[in-house]
Amino acid sequence: MSLDFTLAKYREIVDAIAGSEYKVLTIKDYILSSRLPEKYIIIRHDVDLDPHYQVRFAELEHQSGIHTSYYFRYVEKIFKKDVIDKVCSLGHEIGYHYEVFTKARGDEKAAMEMFRDEIAVFKKHWDTVTVCPHGGSFVDHTDGYDLKGIIRLIPKMLSKKSVFSKWVNFDIWEKYRFDEFGIIGDSYKSFDFSNILYLSDTGRSWDIRFKRLDKVNSNVNPHFPVRKSDEIIEIIRSGKVNKIYLLVHFEQWKDNFTDWLSWYAAQIIRRTGKKILFGMKKV
Repeated sequence: MSLDFTLAKYREIVDAIAGSEYKVLTIKDYILSSRLPEKYIIIRHDVDLDPHYQVRFAELEHQSGIHTSYYFRYVEKIFKKDVIDKVCSLGHEIGYHYEVFTKARGDEKAAMEMFRDEIAVFKKHWDTVTVCPHGGSFVDHTDGYDLKGIIRLIPKMLSKKSVFSKWVNFDIWEKYRFDEFGIIGDSYKSFDFSNILYLSDTGRSWDIRFKRLDKVNSNVNPHFPVRKSDEIIEIIRSGKVNKIYLLVHFEQWKDNFTDWLSWYAAQIIRRTGKKILFGMKKV
């Protein structure tokens, strides 16, 4: 049995899906479908860190006949056209992972101008029609995902510089419509999660107790308190749940023990720090 949150473990998940009765849908498939299959799994990937690492997973899925949705941030270290072209060539959906409210520091006009410009780039190259909000806790140009990033955050926090984002990026849809930007929907706003088992690996854990923002109103989740990937595999093999939505961040899944251990340590520190900080702020 392989360690959880490794490339080998994700391969086990993919193998279980490929050998199941579930139809794999992209976000685009779900939104455009006039009649959804009885059993389906939606798989979404948010590309928050190293984009090159995503290709290995995109290839793994493609080889198993599975095509999913990849959402790329429009920031220099993530937006790599050659990588996105490769993922697209493997049959996966390419989406825009927007964070305009955070980047514009809450300036609505600037945020919407930025959104219009950035989605135009995605539509030009990959005919992107769906979007997904980035829910990172940190403001632009601040990174606290791994151990090095956490260490770099300390002096910023001590100097009282702005570190944490105050804005929720999908709040833009309170005033604007999808068709104004030539898109058909959003990975959250376009879904009714009430009868869907929503599983997210945010924070390197499936456990809902470690989620601050990444939660949905699901009537199914309370009956399936998933904590390990093996439990997901068992649910898929048993077919106990008809509708499943998986959110997978590939930076959480490592292919060697050194990286796996380092990342695990960083996530424990992040969870503890966020619990203390946001607990103090009553967030």
